[in-house]
Amino acid sequence: MPVPLPDSVWLSALALLGLALGSFLSVLVARVPLLLAEDAHPGHVRLLARLSWPPSHCPHCQQRLRLAELLPLLSWLRQRGRCRHCQQPIAWRYPLLEALMALLSVMLGSRYGLTATFAAALLCCATLLALAWIDAETFWLPDLLTLPLLWAGLLFASLASPWQLTASVWGAAAGYAGLAGLNAGYRAWRGQPGLGGGDAKLLAALGAWHGGLALPWLLTLAALGGLIWAVCTGPLRARRALAFGPFLAMAGIALWLWPLPLWLAWMEY
Repeated sequence: MPVPLPDSVWLSALALLGLALGSFLSVLVARVPLLLAEDAHPGHVRLLARLSWPPSHCPHCQQRLRLAELLPLLSWLRQRGRCRHCQQPIAWRYPLLEALMALLSVMLGSRYGLTATFAAALLCCATLLALAWIDAETFWLPDLLTLPLLWAGLLFASLASPWQLTASVWGAAAGYAGLAGLNAGYRAWRGQPGLGGGDAKLLAALGAWHGGLALPWLLTLAALGGLIWAVCTGPLRARRALAFGPFLAMAGIALWLWPLPLWLAWMEY
């Protein structure tokens, strides 16, 4: 009979897993926009090549980083947020993504335990966090990430039951049709797009993961978050464009952490 791990050991293992995943996300977030700037429709082979080469280096002095400088969060703290070679500041993106993924890993692991649902939730939330960051910085939700996220949601549902797969298919279809139709109507009315095509694909992916009945909640949470952000930071008053993808992604993560008991109960299988 296996001996259960103490809570402290279990939580520490989850945090370390999240830190490692967050370190990978920081590379993904930094390099995907560069790849898209070179080629608007790169394949996943090119993405893997870009993620693996060149090796991690300082963006200022181009000095290759040693293993001790790649320790998630710890190396940033030890170096006081600066490159040890040129003393230029290290972007806050790196430690923040690592810390957020560590927190998410602990919260998801505490909720779902060491199950297939935990692994799927962690994968989904990591992808959503990367998409949120990329869209916030570049107004781009790349197909390289949204489409695999969609297919992964459908595959995950298919492992549960035929009923869950049906719910996910309809959720994906309704999510895409809803925002794509809204964008088409706005374009016909104002002569310009109101939403990017990536937003519709992201909502389709969220519909695949969470089911069609969760779509109203996803949109409500995202719209409320976007409105609060716009009022507090000024884009609404200044009539500046506001990326909607980060708020959709945060709503999707929130429904993993606090599932709606009626239509998200199938995630407890």
